[in-house]
Amino acid sequence: MNHDPAKSSEGGTPTHQPVKAMRFVVLLVLAAVLVAATGVNNRRKEERKLATWTNEQAITNVAIVHPKLDKQVRTVTLPGDVEAFYAAAIHGQVSGYVQNWNYDIGAKVKSGEVLATIDTPEVDQRVTAAQGELAKAKANQALAKVTAARWRTLSGSSAVSQQAIDEKEAAATAADAEVDAAKANLDKLQALKAFAKITAPFDGVVTARNIDIGSLVSTNTANKSPLFVVSDIHKMRIYVRAPQVYAAALKIGMKATLRLPDYPDRTFQAHIATTSNAIDAKSRALLVELHADNKDGLLKPGAFAQVAFELPPDPNAMTVPSSALLFRDLYTYVASVDNRSRIRLKKIQIARDYGARVQVDGGLSIEDRIVRNPPESLAEGEEVRVAGEGLGKTSEAGRTDSKLAEDAAK
Repeated sequence: MNHDPAKSSEGGTPTHQPVKAMRFVVLLVLAAVLVAATGVNNRRKEERKLATWTNEQAITNVAIVHPKLDKQVRTVTLPGDVEAFYAAAIHGQVSGYVQNWNYDIGAKVKSGEVLATIDTPEVDQRVTAAQGELAKAKANQALAKVTAARWRTLSGSSAVSQQAIDEKEAAATAADAEVDAAKANLDKLQALKAFAKITAPFDGVVTARNIDIGSLVSTNTANKSPLFVVSDIHKMRIYVRAPQVYAAALKIGMKATLRLPDYPDRTFQAHIATTSNAIDAKSRALLVELHADNKDGLLKPGAFAQVAFELPPDPNAMTVPSSALLFRDLYTYVASVDNRSRIRLKKIQIARDYGARVQVDGGLSIEDRIVRNPPESLAEGEEVRVAGEGLGKTSEAGRTDSKLAEDAAK
């Protein structure tokens, strides 16, 4: 019997069955390799996406603002001293004792009215002596004139010499000079006696009286209190020492508002009359003088006042939010974002603090992009992402950043 090679010895299975099995195994291996390669490729893509997402998350997100022109009218309140428009401290010009006084503190007086009278016995005695000296000089003058006249009548005879006549005339001239001197001395003493009456120098109010009947009055005014102080309070002067930073803004004629502790619900109007035009070397302040009408007499000399000025805005001044400030190494900075989304730290000088905003003294423009709330870790040259720029973009697979995070977690 012949052996058929096309059939197996057992069961009659064809000989090509092992070949098919081998092909199936190869296909399985290829499929497994393809699946593995696809998985590895997908994994690499996911890893790249995750790395991209991680790098993006490492970039700081910031919100930006732009500097604004400071158009705010600034109100500056400074302490001030209220003084009378005129104030005269009256001292004694002649020694003596107070005989009487006529006006007490708070009294309204007119110019020339007698405030007090001083008893001056020493001056009275000197006046009496001067009057006697004047009378004596006048008597000598009369005798010298008569004698000179008689000698002149004898000038044509040989009884007297010309020299003797000249001597008599010179004596008459000397007598005239003695009369003038005695009269001048008497006038001086009488003028001194006039100071025994203490008079008001102008219309005003007696704001101080430091004498009483019998008080000794001395002409030595060193370390002596004045007898009276008379103040003209129809208008008041207010003195303010303004810091140098406000010196350029305070102009003559500028209005101001006064507030006094004794009138908390009332304001008074004043205006700048003049300034010292000099900065005090010790206080670095400008002395400003204001005038205020005081027809009702409510403003009193020596009072304290809060003086409020409304200063015009600086046309070149910029303001930024206070939250945008960075304080490092004793300096103040703001963080600006350039066109490459990189941080640039700019040193600034704060001119005025308004609370929520500050005025910056130069260094910024309205085009600058300033980080609103910069973190303390923000560094020069650091890359940032500006809020509203590039947000909401999807990945290559159509998934958002949050989806990438979820995939990374898996």
